[in-house]
Amino acid sequence: MELLEPKVRDFAELLRKGRPLDAMERYYAPEVTVFENRRLARAGKQQCLQYEREALANQPDPPRFKLVTLAVNEATGHAFIEYVVRFRSAEGRPVRLEEVAAQTWEAGQIVHERFYYEGVVDEGDEP
Repeated sequence: MELLEPKVRDFAELLRKGRPLDAMERYYAPEVTVFENRRLARAGKQQCLQYEREALANQPDPPRFKLVTLAVNEATGHAFIEYVVRFRSAEGRPVRLEEVAAQTWEAGQIVHERFYYEGVVDEGDEP
């Protein structure tokens, strides 16, 4: 049986390297569902990829991800990734988002992902 933790670590590493589209291409299942807190935000890999492409197109630089910690339950296929994301707001201000992604994996792919966060933190006065 193939272990889940190396896949979760690879997913997180792709994010850290500024390659979220590659992470999604590699690990999102075709029928993935993504929730932002309690709201269904996107359904299906193609919708997720399109959303991410549009979000990245509005950024002068790719978002920067810093892994805080992760946990994997090999028996149930659940993973939790805590990270900090830094990017520029639509107004060009530097902001930080601290969030946890709760993932359900099946057959080596993410079938469900829920992001838990409260909002972004403005990190400076200069755009």
